Amino acid sequence: MNNFFKILSVFVICVVVASCSKTSSADPIALRDYKEQYTADLALINTYIDTHYITHDADYNVTFDTLIPTGGHSSIRTDTAFQLRDTTVLQNGVNYKIYFIKFREGTKNRPTQVDSVNVAYKGINLLKSATFDQAITPTWFRLPEVISGWSHIITNFHTGTYTPGTGGNGTSFDNFGAGVMFLPSGLAYYSNGAGNISSYSPIIFSFKLYELRYRDQDGDGVLSKDERKLDPLVNPLIRWKENPSDNLYKIDNTGAVVTDVPFLDTDGDGYANMYDIDDDGDHVLTRVEIKNPLGGLYLYNMIPDCGGSATDPNRVRKHIDAACH
Repeated sequence: MNNFFKILSVFVICVVVASCSKTSSADPIALRDYKEQYTADLALINTYIDTHYITHDADYNVTFDTLIPTGGHSSIRTDTAFQLRDTTVLQNGVNYKIYFIKFREGTKNRPTQVDSVNVAYKGINLLKSATFDQAITPTWFRLPEVISGWSHIITNFHTGTYTPGTGGNGTSFDNFGAGVMFLPSGLAYYSNGAGNISSYSPIIFSFKLYELRYRDQDGDGVLSKDERKLDPLVNPLIRWKENPSDNLYKIDNTGAVVTDVPFLDTDGDGYANMYDIDDDGDHVLTRVEIKNPLGGLYLYNMIPDCGGSATDPNRVRKHIDAACH
């Protein structure tokens, strides 16, 4: 028996060495300039939008097809059944234009860029006009952990309502947000190929937003969506940070405070409130400061100021007022 395991071990080692040898001999994919690649991606996306049309069924399952000049179809750009929209977001030093379609906005809750969403989706390789990934049954994703284009667009939609399944029947979803996004590779996989997606490929997603979970990244009792610096002049599709998944704790890679994006760091310690368990730096945990004397924690809208009042909507809530302690 021992000899068998010795032989097996030698075999495994040989396989690993051979595998490593193959990997090391492969040429790495050169990292392209983000601006130049975006220009190329945008040209491909514009061509696709002008030469394809979209249809969908009553449940917003989307089909893409090439435009037939004599077939009576309108291109994605000119179809009056929906409005082709676009927004601009900043990432990697590039102002990316993202085209998207809002078939239905949804009627319930809207996610923020750090929440979890329950979605059904279909991913299309724009270069091949072929499906590379899909989830017919809705699945959960944490938005900071998926490609950044989702964080920019999904947050412009709302969830709907649902009826839990009974007697063997599945859950029924109604009035959910449904749409399509056209993503340049810089907001998708860029130089990292994924499955049937080669490097530097622009992609398309059709999606349906069924449900969400608001998250509390630092576990301090205040939802991360309530720990943003709100700025009415900032486009709501622009995230409060360029890419939360890149720098989960420091405001940027150097630890410097970023002043040109809506990001809240009450005590100026270089840690955003959503990742800071002591938001005002008074050495009293936020979770302690928002305890409700009647039990549990205050909901955000009910957190009082230092004097105990919760009536002024512009009050300084006690957990971000260092003078309280």
